[in-house]
Amino acid sequence: MSIVIYGEKASRTHENQMLQAFLEQLEDRWATSDDWIFVVANTLWNGTEIDLVCILPSAILVADFKGHCGKLTGTENGPWQADGVLVKGGNKANPYHQLRDNKFSVLDWLKSRSLLSGRNLGHISAGVIFSGHIVDQLELPPKVRAWLYPTNIDSCVTLLDALASPELRIDRKEAQNIVQRLGVRPITWKSTRPAIRPVEPRPVQPRDHAPLTLHQQDALQALRRFVSSDDPVTFSVLGMTSTGKSRLLAEVCSEIEKVGKKPIVLSPNRRLAKHPNAESIYSHLYSGGKAEDEEEGSAEEKARLAVIPLGLCEDDANCVYLLDDAHLLGNSRFTTPDGKQYGSGYLLDDFLAFTELGKTKRKAIYFGDPYQIQRSGDDESALLGEFQKRRELKHQSLELNQVIDMTSGSAKLANAERLVRAIRSKQFAELELLKDEGFRQVEKQEAAAEMLERYRSDPLSIWYLAETHTKTNAFTQWVRERLHDEKPLASLEVGELLEIYVVPKSERFVPATDDFLIYAGHRRRTASVGTKEYYAQSLRGRSATVLFHSVHCTLEGTGQPSLEILEEFLISEKPELTADIAIAERVRRKSNEQPPLPPFAYVRFGYASTVHHAQGMSQPICYVNGDHAAGRHSEGYFRWLYSALTVAERELVLFNFTDIHPFDSAVWKGVVIVATDIPVGAGWSFEPKGIASEKDQQRDLPGGLDQSKDVLKSAAIWLRIANAVERLGWRVVNAACHPYQEQYDLIGPNGERCKLRIPYNEKNVVTAIHVNDSAFWPLLADVASRCLEANSYTPEAEGLLRSAHSRLSGKGWKVVSAIETAYRLTVTVGRSHDERIVVEVNFDKQGLASSLRPLQTSDPELLVEVQGALL
Repeated sequence: MSIVIYGEKASRTHENQMLQAFLEQLEDRWATSDDWIFVVANTLWNGTEIDLVCILPSAILVADFKGHCGKLTGTENGPWQADGVLVKGGNKANPYHQLRDNKFSVLDWLKSRSLLSGRNLGHISAGVIFSGHIVDQLELPPKVRAWLYPTNIDSCVTLLDALASPELRIDRKEAQNIVQRLGVRPITWKSTRPAIRPVEPRPVQPRDHAPLTLHQQDALQALRRFVSSDDPVTFSVLGMTSTGKSRLLAEVCSEIEKVGKKPIVLSPNRRLAKHPNAESIYSHLYSGGKAEDEEEGSAEEKARLAVIPLGLCEDDANCVYLLDDAHLLGNSRFTTPDGKQYGSGYLLDDFLAFTELGKTKRKAIYFGDPYQIQRSGDDESALLGEFQKRRELKHQSLELNQVIDMTSGSAKLANAERLVRAIRSKQFAELELLKDEGFRQVEKQEAAAEMLERYRSDPLSIWYLAETHTKTNAFTQWVRERLHDEKPLASLEVGELLEIYVVPKSERFVPATDDFLIYAGHRRRTASVGTKEYYAQSLRGRSATVLFHSVHCTLEGTGQPSLEILEEFLISEKPELTADIAIAERVRRKSNEQPPLPPFAYVRFGYASTVHHAQGMSQPICYVNGDHAAGRHSEGYFRWLYSALTVAERELVLFNFTDIHPFDSAVWKGVVIVATDIPVGAGWSFEPKGIASEKDQQRDLPGGLDQSKDVLKSAAIWLRIANAVERLGWRVVNAACHPYQEQYDLIGPNGERCKLRIPYNEKNVVTAIHVNDSAFWPLLADVASRCLEANSYTPEAEGLLRSAHSRLSGKGWKVVSAIETAYRLTVTVGRSHDERIVVEVNFDKQGLASSLRPLQTSDPELLVEVQGALL
């Protein structure tokens, strides 16, 4: 989906309802389009809260919702009416004045942060969006009509589609930067529009695929050109989950056949083959025969490394290889769990040698997810192109960046998008996960009880995922003891859940029925367990004989297929054999002096898996242990969590996890001083020669300000204060200007009077805001907060301030001062006149707080509450 929504919910129900209706209108135009639109709702821009700002590739629309309909009348400076009912403009004379000021609030905010420099921000448009149909009979001059557009919900898409200015070109990355600088969060919303589908006769007939989106059609056209051209010879299609890679792969196969070429679909292994004609890349490249051992030497020497040789390529000279799940393919050295090596041990090198890419007319297309755990470094990944570049192969790539939501707005998919955004931006300071029935977050004890019950009732539907084999093995031991209700356990019990890793060829399809094939990746339960067999083999250079064992069992299912399981592989810490056992088993198998060994199956318990092993596979329900050694604020952790999320089909349950925020690893330390005069309102700067908005230029100076010895400085401070207090119903009526200090007389909405005193320093930074009466604390705190919101901080400091506000506001605290220096933020939080605390925050380049040092407090008992809220 190319509709990106940020901001907050409105405080009024009808405004939230209109936002929902507005977003649903956008669906037909943008939800399946390659075009994009950013929607920012109910957000502060330069201290002004604005209902809606829409950012498009060549336009910005500032809008306000109005719950009216009918004949619309009014003038530039007079009242507006809809069918005789007054249409308010907030606290302005009419919607024109409201939207004019809002437009300049957005313009000033962009300018103050040097965003969209070189663009004509005067071309920002504004819209008044009415809930019902309107007949526009407004009497507005042409200069206003040039940028202000009254419309309604049903027609808003037509307006947005038509807006364009060649002087206001905006790149998607620039739009993303704008919302990041605003510090707004993504909004998750679900469409309430009914899904319309035909009533199908029974039995259900096979249906055609849903039509490709415009984005997918563009990608398919690029792949057509690649297939038909002489070069490049390799192409990568990248995309996160739910971007339609599998669908596109199927379409590309058809296109390849249309031009008379043969598509060959390869998957990392048999268990991950999704396409009906796909085969394992290993079975395609390698002969599968026994290792060549014509060379002289003992059986032990020849058994040390069993090599399955690279086969001879008999594929068409102009075929096209399509490699699915290519993020699981790498060029790191690889041997199988049973000690075999395929070819050189370097898969991608062998693939190039086998296919002779670059030397023939053959081509290769890689489909994969670049945000999952990668199996090798960037330089050894076929998906990312660096591997091809190093070998002078011409390579192209494209990324599918449009999510096709078939889940009706599930939390799982929304969380996947959040993780991908973090990985793209390399920002790992914050992560708040959404929850619903398909994505739950529970305590460890609750997860344990649920898992035990599900393993008892429906074991094939559930899987426990963790980071390390140590954790999966510990869980396996825990769950086995409870399921079998006995200690000690035998190495294998009846009813055990097993995962197949390697099955001997003679056993692979036993019995030969379509409903119970056995191959790597399957999980099956044991129906019976037989006796254990013992084997011994001496090796040169070892003083002790190497012992290994097998256990005979049958599996549940049609025909109850039987396996001879190698026990040492089943119970090993990792899914691999020790070197001695691997060699001993192969030597013993080649020996003519002892009875032959049965064909062993390499099997592990199937209750748990590492996320790394589970990649590409799926299970209906996954319980994920959120502990990770890499730390929670790392790319490795975000990729790991994202990879785990893609394994769960129906439900993911996460435990040992709390939402990630910039303070969660910080240490609270320091000696605090009790003080009663803690400053409020410090840390915001002003620009004496800044550009004033059209609204501010039309203001009348308060009495006394023109007497200032530095009018530009005085005016800059006054404008910031005036904008802050006006939103609270106050206004500045008089000013007294002194060197490094301004004083204002204010009048409130009910005639109240208050005095503000604002000292500042030679760097044009305000050092405090004072009121003449502590009863005006609410006014002081709000003015201070709004002045800080309009200030510029580094992105890291902005993230810390946003998180602090979120964590403290629920307990009534406000950030009322914020002074930033190099990797340090000194913050004052207050809840009342006599409840204030100053905290020094030290942070790193990621925006993560390393320590919180309380400096001053009005009451030491308040520290525990603030510490608990932040950490």
